[in-house]
Amino acid sequence: MNENVLEVINLETIFKRDQQEIKILRGVNFSIQRGEVLGLVGESGSGKSITSLSIMKLFHGTSGEIKNGSISFHGTDLTKLDEASMRQLRGKKISMIFQEPMTSLNPVLKIGKQLTESIEMHMKLTRKQSTAHAIKTLKSVGIGRAEELMNEYPHQLSGGMRQRVMIAMAMACEPELLIADEPTTALDVTIQAQILELMKQLKEKNDTAILLITHDLGVVAEMCDRVVVMYAGQVVEEADVFELFANPKHPYTKGLINSVPKIGDRKEVLDSIPGNVPSPQNMPQGCKFAPRCSNAMEKCHEHEPEIETITESHFCSCWLYASKEVALHAK
Repeated sequence: MNENVLEVINLETIFKRDQQEIKILRGVNFSIQRGEVLGLVGESGSGKSITSLSIMKLFHGTSGEIKNGSISFHGTDLTKLDEASMRQLRGKKISMIFQEPMTSLNPVLKIGKQLTESIEMHMKLTRKQSTAHAIKTLKSVGIGRAEELMNEYPHQLSGGMRQRVMIAMAMACEPELLIADEPTTALDVTIQAQILELMKQLKEKNDTAILLITHDLGVVAEMCDRVVVMYAGQVVEEADVFELFANPKHPYTKGLINSVPKIGDRKEVLDSIPGNVPSPQNMPQGCKFAPRCSNAMEKCHEHEPEIETITESHFCSCWLYASKEVALHAK
């Protein structure tokens, strides 16, 4: 049995506004094993990025706060660690590729300085060694003129180049857990393929666990071992990647898969899920997906379903698959 590198249990994250607590994550549960790629999918507003920021405890300058639950990294609960302890983990043991490279890179520091800073601190290398390692890492993510780029500022680079620099920074210290939040969004398909291959190599070389956050179900199918589907700050389905695509259970998961164009599909208009993800300040009663669901029953609007076991490795939160005991309790 593989060791769990990360285990998230009943995670609740809130943001405070006008003296009110707004719940963003609502009891999120999942785990990642060593050498595994776990996909985290869902529409914008589902809570995927807030989940990653909660794991990294990156709420500085915001009103974000982990209210309940635990985040266990090799048995250590990250929610209990102070900022100094988290700094020792970030970049070394746990790294993150951020979704917005322009806001994540320091605009007044050269790329070389931003890259070598964490390498020197975590890998205990000299400045010369750190520079050589940084250049090597930049070249590994498809940057040919790495030596020149070390002396440039973020604003001098294109969006795709900045994204590749962010990926290099995250991979430089060969972390045990890599959180990739939409890592290939700003890249063309050729570079995207190179980055995904690089992430695969990192996983195979160091047995790195990867949490891959993406909207792209094609990337999920190519990269992931398991998939967690999130909606309105909750996990609604979890399954092996082959099982999820072959036999999705939750109506939301089916909607996501059906909205992707397929080879040979001659539909003029793609399938879509009606409506929008509800606002955290105005969550519906019962199942949060019920207002958008064509299969919704009366109890869906009144009671929230629990996660049910479909098979040993397939779980779904939907009244269509609720056990008799749970269904009776909800009547």
